[in-house]
Amino acid sequence: MKVTLNKLQRLQCLCLLVTSLLSSTVFTQGVTLNHSVQAIARVQNNKALLRWATTTPSSWIKANTYGYQIERFTISRNGALLSPPEKKVLTQEPLVPKPLESWQDLAENNDYAAILAQALYGESFEVDGMEDEGALAQIVNKSKEVEQRFSFALFAADMNFEAAKMAALAYEDTSIVPGEEYLYKVKAAVPQELQNINPGSVVIKSITPEPLPAPLDLIAVPDDKIILLTWDYEMFKSLFTTYYIERSENGIDFKRLADVPLVNLNKTPQSDRLRMQYIDTLSQNNKAYYYRVKGISPFGEESQPSQVVSAKGIKKLTATPQILKYELEGSDSVVLEWEFPKEAEKEIVGFELNWSKSKNAPFQVVKKLLPGDRKTRYLNLTSSNYFTVTAIGKNNQKKESLSTFVQTIDETPPKPPTGLAGVIDSLGVVILKWQANIEQDLLGYRVFRSNLENEEVSQITISPIPQNTFRDTVQIKSLNSNIFYQVVAVDKRFNTSEYSEKIKLKKPDVVPPSSPVFKDYKLNGDGVFLEWIKSSSSDVLYHQLYRQNVQESEKGWELLFETKNETTFVDNNVESNTKYRYAIFAQDTSKLMSEPSTPVTVVYKNTSPNVNIIKGFSAIADRTNNAIDLNWRNTSRNIVEILIYKSKKEEQPVLWKQISGSINKIQDKSVSPNNVYVYHIKAITANGDHSEIKTKEIEF
Repeated sequence: MKVTLNKLQRLQCLCLLVTSLLSSTVFTQGVTLNHSVQAIARVQNNKALLRWATTTPSSWIKANTYGYQIERFTISRNGALLSPPEKKVLTQEPLVPKPLESWQDLAENNDYAAILAQALYGESFEVDGMEDEGALAQIVNKSKEVEQRFSFALFAADMNFEAAKMAALAYEDTSIVPGEEYLYKVKAAVPQELQNINPGSVVIKSITPEPLPAPLDLIAVPDDKIILLTWDYEMFKSLFTTYYIERSENGIDFKRLADVPLVNLNKTPQSDRLRMQYIDTLSQNNKAYYYRVKGISPFGEESQPSQVVSAKGIKKLTATPQILKYELEGSDSVVLEWEFPKEAEKEIVGFELNWSKSKNAPFQVVKKLLPGDRKTRYLNLTSSNYFTVTAIGKNNQKKESLSTFVQTIDETPPKPPTGLAGVIDSLGVVILKWQANIEQDLLGYRVFRSNLENEEVSQITISPIPQNTFRDTVQIKSLNSNIFYQVVAVDKRFNTSEYSEKIKLKKPDVVPPSSPVFKDYKLNGDGVFLEWIKSSSSDVLYHQLYRQNVQESEKGWELLFETKNETTFVDNNVESNTKYRYAIFAQDTSKLMSEPSTPVTVVYKNTSPNVNIIKGFSAIADRTNNAIDLNWRNTSRNIVEILIYKSKKEEQPVLWKQISGSINKIQDKSVSPNNVYVYHIKAITANGDHSEIKTKEIEF
């Protein structure tokens, strides 16, 4: 059995499909390089019909040798799930294609069975006589023979279920029970070490299936001795593999246009047409024909017919109008003239004048004219006008002339833009907006910029921009703190408006002020005197003086003083023998803080005595006990030590006693009569301060 062109001509050169036929079947949607079995199923007349195929030519060849095994799992019964599912092996021996001699009767009566038998058992599988059948056919003819066998076998199996069963690509399960749901598992019996082929599975309920739906949205588009038929493919692509088109001359008796069904040749992994198309060639125009479409499932089932549509071939309009010239009449009127053959007037019902403001914009009909008209006047011209003339045929055919551009004289510039405003963000991005001009012939806007208010602005747009917004970028860290903008409007004749009002935009302040500098410091009895030189930045708002106790640095810095104009400060809240560090900052109007000045570190020591620490110092002679009693009052808890000096009159005093600051009296027994003693007392505080020396003189 060798398939020749004579056999395949009736199948409309199905060889064009090759591997794309895989994607035309329900169970092989999408291209895959995996070796696997894919299956579909349908209930019909109390039996389940199974169809399957492998996804690659090599796996199909091996499965033809080793066969397929089918297992059925009952997963529910009367709505109740079965756990575990009931398993049944439907094929005790693997299904393999029937031997060649079994195909004789079916192949003689069915072309698809003959092709399937040839794909399985033919010594060669060449499509003869196709060298002149087009480029696609020649490409297919050069493809590998095994791919041709695989492609034709799957398509032929889709078209004839009996042939599919004989080729071990289909199975009928007649043991199904109503109310049960099954999972069928189809496995290729190819040894795994030879090729790993993944099994396929499908779930089906044993209920009476609904009939196949009719194809949708059949449309007939007439032309000269042809009618284009198109219908929805996407909706039922999972149900129908192919389609038959039927035609009638009376709307009752329909006949197929071809013995071979139509396949979607445009379906590829990269592009998927949503509609099917077919062109029917007619022997004459003006005769009504009726059409309907039927879908064919992979089980060979035929759907209900689609709705019937009707159309007539129409004679093509051959003549096309051509605009010859135009003449302007003032600023808003034009007279157009065109030519059209006089003898072709009988084919048309008139002309339409079409206008558009742009060559690429949609044209609109602005005037309807008679078949004998060759000239017309159009008013209300704009600055830009495109015209075409369309001849309207009696069958509603249209022939449109080339477009003609008409431009009016315009020396009036647009009005200057208004409402210019803008903002600058912290990154220096400027957003400008302004009110859109209302001129019909507006081309766009030009944007200008300057760094100084009295400086001449420079254009920063390369060409007019159509939108009334603009995005610019400026350098934030620069010497000038402001930037200035203006905008002009430009029409399509390049007339330019006056400048808009100039606006000033303040740049975000991201540069901190310069640091102030300490000029001098002094330590005296009043505290620590500090003097500084202010920051040189012009936008400084405050100077802030901070202090840190070095011995208590973990407490951080303390704000002492904030000023706008002063340059000196006396810190009188200091303790003696304490180390302090001072720093001064400048803060500008944007609350940016300068780097600190070079810190000043000092150790404060109080050299002025505190006269209020010791009071009531007295000396009383106790001649009975031969002693002198000294008494005083401590007015501060901060006294840590008392120093008492003693001398005889006219002699130098020497340190006599060094006692705790909590003591406020003492007795001196180292005295002798007839002497004048002089006592000096001084208190020392915890921070190193000392009191004023108190003196008492006593004669003993």
